[in-house]
Order: sequence, then structure tokens, then C-alpha cells
Amino acid sequence: MPSVQTAEPFVVKRRGLGTTKTVLYLGTVLFALMVLLTVLCVVVQLIRGEPVRDPLEAIWLSFGGTPLIFAVGLPVLLAVGAVTTIEERREADSDDVLLSIDAAGIHLGGEQRRMIAWPDVHGVCRVERHEVNAEGDEVWEPYLVVLVHDETSLARSSRTWGPSCRWPGTVEILGRPLPYDDLVAAVARYAPDVTVTDRGRALD
Repeated sequence: MPSVQTAEPFVVKRRGLGTTKTVLYLGTVLFALMVLLTVLCVVVQLIRGEPVRDPLEAIWLSFGGTPLIFAVGLPVLLAVGAVTTIEERREADSDDVLLSIDAAGIHLGGEQRRMIAWPDVHGVCRVERHEVNAEGDEVWEPYLVVLVHDETSLARSSRTWGPSCRWPGTVEILGRPLPYDDLVAAVARYAPDVTVTDRGRALD
């Protein structure tokens, strides 16, 4: 049975460059540096009494005008990012939540979000599944699986044990994977009778 004690939900969110907010902040800083560089060039040339055109062309029209194109498009991207960030705040950043554990149960984030109530949870485990990545390399990807069957009813294939998601943090740029011990502690906080296991590689 779930623990009756009240506590803040255990939440794992997307971090680093995987979030819209971080990209927005980095883009803003980059745009500010570009404007500052332009102003400095103009000021220096005016102090020297020399034409402003030559250094600006050297900066903005180099590499086929790529810096200039980037500078023109960046404000548009920042505006889109700002709107997206506002929408994310209204939606309580739900898109960035990879995993949440609270008194109600376990909430799996990602593309296929799902909430599993504690009465339906027979265990939680970490497994590694054999897959082929985008580069065509064979890898073992870690998954977090919420078991909806008891041990005696588990099928051979780990994919039928219950809902799962990539181990939180493993596919997020600059993200920090969820420590296994943190998962154990979070589950024990709300449902001490639910067992958390690390089953290693699943040969299915």
C-alpha cells in the first residue's frame, strides 16, 4: 500500500540543451554578443576616424554571408522560443517531465505518457534492451519498466511486463541519467512494499 506520509513529488526533468528554456537563454546571450561586437566595431572605427564599412563586411559577410543570415534569423527564433516557453509555463512544463513519482503512483513522461496507480504496480525495474541505434550500431539501451504483473505471471519478453520508458536522462543532451539509488529511494518513500530491481540485460 502507498505510504500515507505527504512529501513533494519526485520529478526527473529534461535538462541541458534538451530544453526550450536553455536554448532560448543561449540564443539570447549569443544575439547580445553579436550586437555588442557590432557596436564595438562601429565605435572603434569612429574613434580612429576610419570607414565603418570594411570591418563590418569582414565580420558579417564572411563565409558567404552566413553570420548575417544567422543574425537576421536569430530574433525570429528567439521570438518563437519565447512563445514556446510561455506555453510551457502554462502547461507546467509537462513536456520536460521524464518521470514523476508521487502518492498517486508513477507517471511516465515522453511521447507516450502514462500514469500507473500504486495498486496496479507489482514492481519497478531497470532493464537493458538490445537495439540498433540510428548509426546502425548494436547497443544495450536502459529502460525503466513498471511491472503490472506479479513475478509468477511475467512473460519471457520484457516488453510485455508493463509500460516503460527510456531510462530518464539517457537521451537528453547534457542530461544526467537518473541514479538507480534515487529511484529506489523515491519508490520507497511512497510505496515501501513495491520492490525495485536492476535486472540487467533482457535477452528477448
